[in-house]
Amino acid sequence: SGRPVAEEIFFAKAAAARPVLLGEKHDNAEHHRLQARVVGALAQAGRRPAVVWEMAEPAQEAALRDARLEDLDRLGEALDWQPRGWPAWSEYQPIAEQALIHGLSMHPGKPSHDLVREVSRGQPPPPELAARLDLERPYPPEMEAALLEDLDESHCGRLPQAALAPMARVQRLWDAWMADALLRAGAARDGAVLIAGAGHVRRDRAVPWHLHRRSAAEGEVLALALVEVTAGIEDATAYSAFDAGLFDYVWFTPRVDEQDPCAALDGAAAQ
Repeated sequence: SGRPVAEEIFFAKAAAARPVLLGEKHDNAEHHRLQARVVGALAQAGRRPAVVWEMAEPAQEAALRDARLEDLDRLGEALDWQPRGWPAWSEYQPIAEQALIHGLSMHPGKPSHDLVREVSRGQPPPPELAARLDLERPYPPEMEAALLEDLDESHCGRLPQAALAPMARVQRLWDAWMADALLRAGAARDGAVLIAGAGHVRRDRAVPWHLHRRSAAEGEVLALALVEVTAGIEDATAYSAFDAGLFDYVWFTPRVDEQDPCAALDGAAAQ
């Protein structure tokens, strides 16, 4: 709508949605704190959704299933969290804490490392998996082109063009897998909540797109993007995420830092 929304209104909308997709910037601890608040608010509204983690692979299913509140600080070790490249577990721990306090089940949402590697090398997924995830039909040409352009820009234009198509295949697999994880976990529980990077919850081609192709839940998905502000830019409409075609809600937060990652790459190259 382009209008500010009070938190209680957003929480009420989220409580009525199935599923709820909470898109973050991985290295911003404030985003994880707010994700934890949303999970807690859903539970306080009487919902008992499953919590699906982009950061966990099928091999971590048992660790998530067996997690206990009293051992929560050690769950990161059980999930092999930081060795697999994610920010400190302590930043994500409040989300798991809210899930366990309210008796919510937790599930992995990421395809296995081996499967991702095979797809990135051009090997097709197993036929039964491709059929289940609806990977056999390609993206429309304009959607594929937009994805390739975004991947190029997000890597500061430094990747060889030949690397973009494999990355796009992996991105599609990842989004389709997370949609499948939400459908499976949500069917056994009271819907589901996804904890993932904001790029995975955009409506035009990511997890919501796959959900809508596989279910009749059109309009019930709620996608929130947690977005860092930029110094000097106070107009919400100036941010690319502020687009109803991408997200239902945008929640603005402070930045981790003001460093331009592409400028940092330039500095490293100069040295």
